[in-house]
Amino acid sequence: MENTNYKILLIEDDKIDQMAFKRFILNEQLPYEIVVSGSITEAQAVLSSEKFDIIISDFSLGDGTALDILDLVKDIPIILTTGARDEEVAVKAWKAGAYDYLAKDDNMEYLKILPKTIENVIKRKKIEDALDRKQKNLLAIFDAVPVGLFSADENLIITRVNEAIKNMFHKEYVQIIGKKIGDALGCTNAISNENGCGSSSECTVCLLRKSVKDVLENNNPIHNIETCPTLCIDNEQRKVWLRVSVVPTMIDNSKHVIVAVDDINERKNAEQERRLAEEKYRTIFQNSAVAITMADEQERIVSWNKFAENLLGMDYEDLYLKPLKSLYPSEEWERIRNFRVREKGMQHSLETKLTTKDGRVIDVNVSLSVLKNENEETIGSIGVITDITERKQAEEKLKETMELKSQFISTVSHELRTPMAAMKEAIEIVLDGIVGDVNEKQKKFLTIAKRNVDRLGALINDVLDFQKLEAGKMNLDLQQNDIRQFISEVHETMVLFAGKNKVELAMELDDDLQQADFDKSKMTQVLTNLLSNSIKFTPADGKVTMKAFYRREHADGNPVEIAFSISDTGMGIPKEALAKIFDRFYRVKREGKQIQGTGLGLAIVNKIIILHGGRIDVESEVEKGTTFTVYLPLMKEASSEKLSIKTDERVEKIIA
Repeated sequence: MENTNYKILLIEDDKIDQMAFKRFILNEQLPYEIVVSGSITEAQAVLSSEKFDIIISDFSLGDGTALDILDLVKDIPIILTTGARDEEVAVKAWKAGAYDYLAKDDNMEYLKILPKTIENVIKRKKIEDALDRKQKNLLAIFDAVPVGLFSADENLIITRVNEAIKNMFHKEYVQIIGKKIGDALGCTNAISNENGCGSSSECTVCLLRKSVKDVLENNNPIHNIETCPTLCIDNEQRKVWLRVSVVPTMIDNSKHVIVAVDDINERKNAEQERRLAEEKYRTIFQNSAVAITMADEQERIVSWNKFAENLLGMDYEDLYLKPLKSLYPSEEWERIRNFRVREKGMQHSLETKLTTKDGRVIDVNVSLSVLKNENEETIGSIGVITDITERKQAEEKLKETMELKSQFISTVSHELRTPMAAMKEAIEIVLDGIVGDVNEKQKKFLTIAKRNVDRLGALINDVLDFQKLEAGKMNLDLQQNDIRQFISEVHETMVLFAGKNKVELAMELDDDLQQADFDKSKMTQVLTNLLSNSIKFTPADGKVTMKAFYRREHADGNPVEIAFSISDTGMGIPKEALAKIFDRFYRVKREGKQIQGTGLGLAIVNKIIILHGGRIDVESEVEKGTTFTVYLPLMKEASSEKLSIKTDERVEKIIA
């Protein structure tokens, strides 16, 4: 027998019995902590302030009986003692919740079995507490499971439900507990029949009811039955997809079932949407106005649409499981393979050629999508093929036409230079008085003629430069140039022009400027063009400032670009015009002051900068001024990208 240290409340109004109890504890050296109360009232006061492991109480006390203590205390085991050997008292004690009942004797022999009785009572209490905790845990788990759970007896009456069932069917517990399954869940067949679930002829085909009945009869579980009953939820009839599992169990020695109910409406709706999407995909696939082919991981054709058959002139026997490369000329297939290996990502688009069944080679644009699984392993590819044969033929004709046009414009421009040079020279000879005196009126008209010859010469030069840029025939002479010297030379070239227009031309250079690679001639053309525009559109007594500086990624980093900026205090450019100023032939409309020009200057500037791999930014505010900033890379090579060969037909008009 264990001698565990327990705290015991002894409720006893007989002093002799109190002393006998204490003497027994002392003689037996039992490790009990004893608190004695002589009445019910005293015991109630003690219990309100102290906790005990067990209570030993005489049945009959001066101010009541031990039944009063049993009514008061529910979580402390109580052993009753009494000198009256009355079975009726014992029955009352058991019914009231006493853990044990001991009859006193004159020799106090009952005390000898008291320690064993205490141990048994404490063990029983621990077992009951453990069972109670287990029961509460099971009920907590039952209630917390996200899947709907309910138990039902042999009569299909629901005996318990969890929170998920309540939420799933929008019902309170009182609307479910104690009712037959169909009625409780809101089955339209059940609630329309006063006898409840099973009384309607439709119930014979109800999968939920049938599953529960089968499990009750055969004692074998059933899992994952899908059913779609019509239920009344929130006073509205709905078809609800449910997945049901039924497991047999015994509760209070009677057959029950535990039913798990999962709402699978979302999954079913997703499946329906997937089916519709697949049907839509098949419709689009088969009726697409482009050819579509699908290949497996071995690059064999496994699927295609009708348009592909028509484009290639092939049928099922010609295509199914045939190597994809058989559709392409050998050199094109190698190019495609190299292209796919070289390019990053899963989607690629390129122009290539296909061979039809009758041997014709057609031009196509192919968009390739590589298909991969979750392990990033290639499992196939999709090719979307567009026939561009007619477009390519049209492009070739257009290319030939544009080349002829380009040659024509270039030839005309060059041919105009010779007579213009002669005209200019002749006018200057007359103006200088070499062939005789010229009066003021004659000089005035000769000066006008010379100015217009100069304008026509500038126009021809712009047209020729623009033509070269458009045709991709302008090459850069990239050399290392001293930036400070370069800017100084540009400033020296333009300072006289600025002076004639009564505009101050300032120059600001960073101290750390060194050298950079660019085409000096072309960049001189860029800056003089920008400076000329700024000077022209800046009123007298205004100012134009030319700056050169490095642009760095970070304040303490190495320079990544050389920047040239041209700022003026002139008329400014309207916000709506900023996006168009680099378009060819575009002229900013200005009230009261229209500067003559071809409208090609800024377009040429932009293209020269692009050839250098750079960029140009512009900021402007009307009546306050404009700033153009040119950025050229220090470490990158000039752009090798070919410019468009298309030339606006207005080039011809400008010549005419």
